[in-house]
Amino acid sequence: MPWSCDPNQIRILIVDDDPMLRKLLRSTLESLEHTAVLEVDSGEEALERFRDDQPHLVFLDIEMPGELNGIAVLDALRKSEQAVSIIMLTAHSTVQNVQQAAARNVDGFLVKPLNPDRIQKALEHFHKSRCA
Repeated sequence: MPWSCDPNQIRILIVDDDPMLRKLLRSTLESLEHTAVLEVDSGEEALERFRDDQPHLVFLDIEMPGELNGIAVLDALRKSEQAVSIIMLTAHSTVQNVQQAAARNVDGFLVKPLNPDRIQKALEHFHKSRCA
């Protein structure tokens, strides 16, 4: 599927168990004209939405409760045939987290607490890599 550079056409999936973080991320994305934003709070639900909605960009928390943490979801997404950009989110920026994400070719890494400037920079990187 070809990439669209129109913010309204880019489907974004937010995967995080923290409802306040999802709200901040969604409102920041919407303020940057990204209107096709979906959100889920578990790894299991993330895989379901990924399959059904085929997002172009996923903001994915590393540490989530349940059987599928962010690394397990990342591994499953990388096995799919669909091209997707993934930006990892974490409150614990440990060397191990960074190494695990980097080893799986993530497109970005954001440390919580997030702020709108860092979210915007991550989106700019996404647009440069997909729309240049």
